[in-house]
Amino acid sequence: MSEIVNFDGQSIRTIEENGITYYSIIDVVAELVEASSPRRYWSDLKRKLNAEGSQLYENIVQFKLEAPDGKMRATDCAHRETLLRILQSIPSPSVEPFKVWLANAGEQNIQETENPLILMDKLKKSLARKGYDNNWIDARIRSIIVRKQLTEEWKNRGIRSSDYAILTDEIMTGTFELTTAEHKKLKGLVKENLRDHMSNMELIFSMLGEETARQLSIQQDAQGFEPNRDAAREGGRLAGESRKRLEKKIGMNVVTKNNFLPGRDESEPQNEDSTKSE
Repeated sequence: MSEIVNFDGQSIRTIEENGITYYSIIDVVAELVEASSPRRYWSDLKRKLNAEGSQLYENIVQFKLEAPDGKMRATDCAHRETLLRILQSIPSPSVEPFKVWLANAGEQNIQETENPLILMDKLKKSLARKGYDNNWIDARIRSIIVRKQLTEEWKNRGIRSSDYAILTDEIMTGTFELTTAEHKKLKGLVKENLRDHMSNMELIFSMLGEETARQLSIQQDAQGFEPNRDAAREGGRLAGESRKRLEKKIGMNVVTKNNFLPGRDESEPQNEDSTKSE
């Protein structure tokens, strides 16, 4: 999960992997050094670290992060401890404040790990500031918990994180008769997170599909990709059948074109642009 954090009003790209936050090194360098080309500065420093046989060089990893042009590009990243040591090699008066900022961020991460309620409270406040109502926020947070439980189950059953999207599409297709990409296209989304633009009902049925898939994996003791793919398909199929029964009962489609993009008229009825999914 990637996001942008701020240091002294400046944007630093980050990504979380296995519970560890990694920071874009070039973003940090750009804020701390007075150089015409921060990228070249970092390239020279990286070569120096490599030539010196520094262990820091071995701890630098690459993740694909969104560049200013909107494209996903491989970016050198480091976790907090490595980044703090890299900063010691940068002669800049701005380094010390950044070290303090990183230390505080680390302490905050520790508190959030020990008390997830802190993180949930932050998320609730963030979503409320964006204009989401309390009912939707509660559903979205619950969907995050369900999703986390599912991916943990997949991980424990030998599924690589690179295969999560494939299994998710199996669930989504069974539940909504749309792949994730098709669902995003229907809502006019490009880079946005689909679930942040789902209605309450869409969130509920996505949770139903994922939780059903998880329970089937446990019940069947599914190990490896194919057995878990079968469970994902079945979970999606069962959730899809429930969706169709509800749509028939209430005479309204669960899947809609509505989203939470800026500029949408929030006074519009939520089912005005509904689209049939059968």
